[in-house]
Amino acid sequence: MRFTANNLIGPTLFAWLWISCGHAMVLTEIMFDPIDNESTDEFIELYNETSQAVTIDGWRITDGGDTDRIVELNGHEYVMPHQYVVILDPDYFEDGSTAYDGMIPENALIMTIDNATFGDRGLSNSNAECISIVNAEGVVVASYTYSIENSSGRSDEKIDPQRGDSSANWANSLVENGTPGSRNSVTPPDHDLTVSGFKWDQIGLESRDSINVWISVRNIGLLPSIDSLFLLEQVSDSERLLQSWQGWMLNPDDSIQFYAMLRLTNQSPRRLIAKLSGSDERDDNDIRVMTIFTEEQTSAIVINEIMYASEPQRSEWVELHNTAPYSMSMRGWSFGDGTAIHDSTRRFILPDTVVAPSGFVVLSSDSSIYFDNIPVEIPVFVWGSRPISLNNTGDSLILFDDHGEFADRVDYRPSWGDRTVGISLERISTLSASNDHLNWAASLDSTGGTPGRVNSRALPSYAAGRELLVLEPNPFTPDGDNRDDIMAIRYHLDYPDARLDLKIYDVRGREVRRLANNEPAGYIGEKLWDGRSSDGRLLPTGQYIVYLEALGKGGSRIQSAQRVAVLARRS
Repeated sequence: MRFTANNLIGPTLFAWLWISCGHAMVLTEIMFDPIDNESTDEFIELYNETSQAVTIDGWRITDGGDTDRIVELNGHEYVMPHQYVVILDPDYFEDGSTAYDGMIPENALIMTIDNATFGDRGLSNSNAECISIVNAEGVVVASYTYSIENSSGRSDEKIDPQRGDSSANWANSLVENGTPGSRNSVTPPDHDLTVSGFKWDQIGLESRDSINVWISVRNIGLLPSIDSLFLLEQVSDSERLLQSWQGWMLNPDDSIQFYAMLRLTNQSPRRLIAKLSGSDERDDNDIRVMTIFTEEQTSAIVINEIMYASEPQRSEWVELHNTAPYSMSMRGWSFGDGTAIHDSTRRFILPDTVVAPSGFVVLSSDSSIYFDNIPVEIPVFVWGSRPISLNNTGDSLILFDDHGEFADRVDYRPSWGDRTVGISLERISTLSASNDHLNWAASLDSTGGTPGRVNSRALPSYAAGRELLVLEPNPFTPDGDNRDDIMAIRYHLDYPDARLDLKIYDVRGREVRRLANNEPAGYIGEKLWDGRSSDGRLLPTGQYIVYLEALGKGGSRIQSAQRVAVLARRS
């Protein structure tokens, strides 16, 4: 629709009482640096926040250097209740600008000024100016000094029309060309609740299998809201309701915390979901997800393979792996080297993606990664010019979750592999610690790595079920031939809060290695053994006893098991 003096708003019969009240009209938006033509496309927006019609006959705008009278285009100067007024530069009409045609709603009142430009010489985009609105009695009813750091085409918008003209109540528009005649892009919805916190902790040894869960909800909208909250657990592709709180009310800027006590199962990890009913105006902040792991594991997504010493003209890359039996969203996650720990600007923000169960993501330094043999369904993201470096002498690599917390960290060293250019470091087991040097080895794949594929070094996946202690592979042959060099000692306990002792004895009953000494265990875990004694000696071939004790409160034994491990050599 093209704006003219004749077709903006037709004749209107007013059944409203009208007032000339200074505080009825609010200054809500200033476009001082339009993206196209500064001489035609500047505008100032007002808003009638009352339930009565308002006259602005005789009102003026001043920038401190000159004063402009606000004039009508359609024969009246009445502003209807909750109506926006867009005051356009006169040249917008005279020079035929179309910058805001189709943007300004038909129910907005279009006005202009009696001078050639706003203020002295238009609204400056190099010096901040104080814009004041003066009513017919000469009273300043609104005044604001706009900021000038905005990018071109981004107006200054008021956040809450009811909270005055302080600079804290203004922000740069989130959209190009601003929001003339419409609700500001920075204004919160009237009704908007958000799940602002979701955390858990273990109750203690007395409960053994229970956790506390706290969910915080905050009202970031402008009006009181009534809603319901649901705590769910994801089970395969469905959601199971655990608890609900329905029909409560929350005032603006207030928070409320909900509490639940849950019984754990032997399943790990468990994915919990806090979800609002979604009855407000935004749904992107109504859900929060939390995954509960054993103490050996902190994230379902782990760093799984590292190409730190690539061949010439080839890229460095890192592979991530989703170890969970369900899809994981990486929205808001980031990645960096050791310099990113204390400097978030050095992190690579990962594109919003969902990683399939047991799926992979490949992160690369440049686009030459596309020449590698990566399955087409695997997401590949290039960090490019961002300050991330995989040093050939070793480095720290950190995966940050959507809250900026460590999801996984690997402090790799060349000694973990065979120091050969073009050969990646592969993770052996996703159950074992990320920084255990025994959990990494040089790739055996003929191409030098397995980006987007199962690692050549990966231990066979073994579903231990309810078996307390499992050794895999057994026999194992720690002879340096890159086959079966490491034994995984996996356990599955009945108690989530037990502590672990894990020792290895020779056939004479002498302790030769201690892999765990009163360590937190969790339900499920794993330790790796390289066939060496506590002093680093490679032990002779033969049979060894792996002895596990799960300790309860006060160090008392609550579970134990022993298995025979066979250390062999290939002929």
